Amino acid sequence: MASETPTVHWVGAGLSSIPGIKRLADGPLDLVVWNRTLEKAEAAIAQTRGAASAREFTMEALGQAIKPSDIVISMLPGTWHVPVASLCLEKSCHFVSSSYLSPEMKALDSAFKSSGLCCVNEVGLDPGIDHLMAHRLLHDYRSAPEYSNENELSFRSYCGGFPATANDFRYKFSWSPLGVLKALMSPAKSIINGEAVVTERPWHGITPYQANLDESRQETFEAY
Repeated sequence: MASETPTVHWVGAGLSSIPGIKRLADGPLDLVVWNRTLEKAEAAIAQTRGAASAREFTMEALGQAIKPSDIVISMLPGTWHVPVASLCLEKSCHFVSSSYLSPEMKALDSAFKSSGLCCVNEVGLDPGIDHLMAHRLLHDYRSAPEYSNENELSFRSYCGGFPATANDFRYKFSWSPLGVLKALMSPAKSIINGEAVVTERPWHGITPYQANLDESRQETFEAY
């Protein structure tokens, strides 16, 4: 592996990317933000206080720019992750994405490991942060004096945001609206009361969630 300082290549400058770009721009590594339209990458960088550069994204340009030990973070639509990860293997780079682990991505696992490279997925809000916080809660509980194997516990996590200005969806679009609508067509699989439950469409699995917004106000939301 190369001994020179790696560069972080952030690919995709959509709605979900800005917080990560801001954080990494203040970090110790060089940051390059790639996007299909250069202007959008430049606009993302303009929102940071750190140092970063912008480039127009194509697979060819990315392949020419990355070097061994670099870190490529893909925030592109899901269909792009495996091609970008395969390029990282070819160029001896580490790969990161926030998307769910697909069978095609999982098939690359042994090649990454044998090359001494990292291939990290599922590190976004869901499922990544949900996974980490669930483990943290279980760790704290198992370390507590109240812990007992006889106890029966359940855990349910909600995510999502509220729009500053109400829209017809009553939903805060923090990622691609097209991606949100596509997700509505996907089945969901969960474990409820110890049994696997498959919901073919989200609207078949809606439950009420009552939030205590402040001391005097409660509001009931639809969650799926």
